[in-house]
Amino acid sequence: MANRIRIAITLGALLCLGTALSCGKFFIGAKDLAGISLSPLNPAITLHNSSNQAATQQFSATGTYGDLSTKDISSSATWSSSSTGVATISTSGLATAVGLGTTIITAKAGGYSASTNLTVANSVASSIAISCGSGSLGICTASGVTMTTATGAIQLVATATFSNNTTQDVTSSSTWASSNTSVATVSTSGVLTAVSTGSANITATYQGVASPAFSVTVTF
Repeated sequence: MANRIRIAITLGALLCLGTALSCGKFFIGAKDLAGISLSPLNPAITLHNSSNQAATQQFSATGTYGDLSTKDISSSATWSSSSTGVATISTSGLATAVGLGTTIITAKAGGYSASTNLTVANSVASSIAISCGSGSLGICTASGVTMTTATGAIQLVATATFSNNTTQDVTSSSTWASSNTSVATVSTSGVLTAVSTGSANITATYQGVASPAFSVTVTF
């Protein structure tokens, strides 16, 4: 009987231990690292700066913890570049251009990792501007548009000005965002759609450069 009791206790202890260990995989403590993110995303730099030195790009790694707080962990993360022939990266997240092309920059910390592309090119975007496409309905200005829920979709256009003073339509390759999707949404190709009355800001980001906010006012 005593042996049976000891076996039962041992099995119970093992079961509790197994439960505790398995629960540890699903629950993150308030001060435990829960994920990391990088900024800027998908930037581009020239091979050389205005002083004819190798151009650089500073990346930042932000840790998000179990209590949803955030902290800059750039100095403690482990950084790497997938192609050191394009750019190298220091222990603090400073990338230095080496040759033309694209490399993947990765930061690792606490078992988590985040990556983004870095492009080294002869010329890069210095600013982005949003405008309404030709034939668009609504009242369009250089800084925004006023439309109604019955206006229908409006095609927005993102134009990049590059470091060599050339311009290019980058509508289809930009990342579009709306500050208030309950008022207006914007598709990945820049199509603006009114949802309800109110105000929203639209932005387009290309090569890590974001446009000024393009205001949208939706009326009856």
